[in-house]
Amino acid sequence: LTSTLPKEAIGGPQVTTDKQVFHTDAGDIIALFALETAAQGGISRISSTWNAYNELAATRPDLVKVLSEPWPFDKFGANPPYFLRPLLFHHDSKVIIQYARRYFTGFQALPRSTDIPPISEAQAEALDAIHFLGEKYNLGLNFQKGDIQYINNLAIFHARD
Repeated sequence: LTSTLPKEAIGGPQVTTDKQVFHTDAGDIIALFALETAAQGGISRISSTWNAYNELAATRPDLVKVLSEPWPFDKFGANPPYFLRPLLFHHDSKVIIQYARRYFTGFQALPRSTDIPPISEAQAEALDAIHFLGEKYNLGLNFQKGDIQYINNLAIFHARD
């Protein structure tokens, strides 16, 4: 869509060829399929959420606490305008981090709603920490036409160059 619509009409990065920062999607397992080989970029990046958690637990337990508290997830025009849930939680003795930065910052045609509480400075720092730890521990995979990637969305962040 990036070549056919103005940026103001695009609501999410998943329908563009733009770079995507580390995030998770809804669901337990996600599948990514390469329709074509990218003319430039096209690197799919994955990174362990557990590595990110372990480093935060060892170096920044304050951010683990912040990530475990309720966050206002933007519903982009729905009523009510947001819902609260933590980004980090435990299930069956496993750590799960599920988030996408755009729910707190907006994205192009879906700017952040003015009807939700702003994130705190500590929350902004936690988002940055997750991002940079995703970058630190990432593995780049050069997607070619026809490649399929299955990801455990409960344990792996993914991004795209």
